[in-house]
Amino acid sequence: MSNPVKILLVEDELIIADYMSECLAHLGYEVCANAISYDEAVEAVCSCNPDIAIVDITLKGTRNGIDFGRYLTEKHRIPFIFATSHSDRGTIDEAKQVLPFAYLIKPFSEEDLYAVIETALMQFGRKERQEKRDDDPVIIHDGIFIRHKGRFTKVALHDIRYIEANDNYATIVTASQQYALKTTLKNLQDVLPEYFWRIHRSYIANLHHLESLDADDAWVGKKQLPIGKSFYPMLVEKLKIVQG
Repeated sequence: MSNPVKILLVEDELIIADYMSECLAHLGYEVCANAISYDEAVEAVCSCNPDIAIVDITLKGTRNGIDFGRYLTEKHRIPFIFATSHSDRGTIDEAKQVLPFAYLIKPFSEEDLYAVIETALMQFGRKERQEKRDDDPVIIHDGIFIRHKGRFTKVALHDIRYIEANDNYATIVTASQQYALKTTLKNLQDVLPEYFWRIHRSYIANLHHLESLDADDAWVGKKQLPIGKSFYPMLVEKLKIVQG
């Protein structure tokens, strides 16, 4: 099952915030919090773990949206979009110093909102891959972002049952869906949490879904997966199984 992209709104005009929330819900995104000040935004980003933030530049108070963008750049690996009704060169020049991934000029339509979010996620994913390896997936907090049916889809890590190698692709399998990534199991193993364990040259299993195993096979959910002979001792050690 894919999870919606979680978005933090930082907007102090409630009418605009309500409009944005309605548009985002209609587009299939989840608004995990709406902050109206810098301090609320800092608290929200730590409590709701957003995948992306939309930040009004001109927040009321001593610290504005640009200050919050700087905070995100320095403290978190979270992409953000600046929303503003000011498109003058001075505002844009100041804003771009904190490296936003996109700009949203008010007033905007639902289509504008969708386009800017998907563009920002794409740019963030490209930046992450360039900093690591070109084929690495993008993992933010508790999910992996996959290009699926023309948009970025967040697949929750806890929903992944196993990952199977298929030639130059890796297939991520959940209880209800499969997603193909052009990458290797090695690349995935390097970036996934440690409960994703290589059990065979062609399989990585989510140990949270491991139901039983013997020396030859593991049962992940209802799926029987082979265990490579060289992988079994390490798997046993990982699970701290006491063999009788």
